[in-house]
Amino acid sequence: MPRDPDVLALDDTLNKLAALYQFRGLDERTFDTLTVSQSYCLRMLYKDGPQPMGALAANLDVRLSTMTGIIDQLQKKDMVERAAHPTDRRSFQVKLTAYGRRRYRLAHEAFLDHLDPLLDGRSRAARQHILEFLSDLILTIQGWRHDPRKVSRHHGKPHP
Repeated sequence: MPRDPDVLALDDTLNKLAALYQFRGLDERTFDTLTVSQSYCLRMLYKDGPQPMGALAANLDVRLSTMTGIIDQLQKKDMVERAAHPTDRRSFQVKLTAYGRRRYRLAHEAFLDHLDPLLDGRSRAARQHILEFLSDLILTIQGWRHDPRKVSRHHGKPHP
C-alpha cells in the first residue's frame, strides 16, 4: 500500500530523534560520562526528589538489581547518596548530592538553551499546535507499544 510521503518523512525524523534522545542503548554515554539510565535516574531525582530504590526501578522499568548498579555508579561519581527513609527504618531513599543537583541543573539548562530557539518567534497558537502534535505523537506510540496491531485514529480529536 503506498504511503503518504509526509508519513514516511515523519517516520524517518522520529527515528533520528529517538536515536538522539530516547531509545539509545542504556549503556550509551550521554552528557559527561553518564549512561542514558543514569541520566534518566538523575532527572527523576531532580524533578521528584528523593525516592526509594524500588520506585526508581519501576519508573525506569528495570529490575531492582539493575537499579542498584545504576545507583552504585552514580554514587561513585558523587552524584547521589543513599539516605535513611523518613518513615521506614528498614528502607532507604536515593537522593541527589549537592554536586549531582548542580551538574544535572547545568546540563538541563544547557539543553533548554538549545530548545529556546525552536519556539522563538512562534505565536502562542503555533506553540500550542506543536505541543498538541507531540502529545498526540506520545499517545500514538503508547498505543502502538500497548497493541501493535490496533490502529488508532486521531485519538478522539478532530484534525484538520
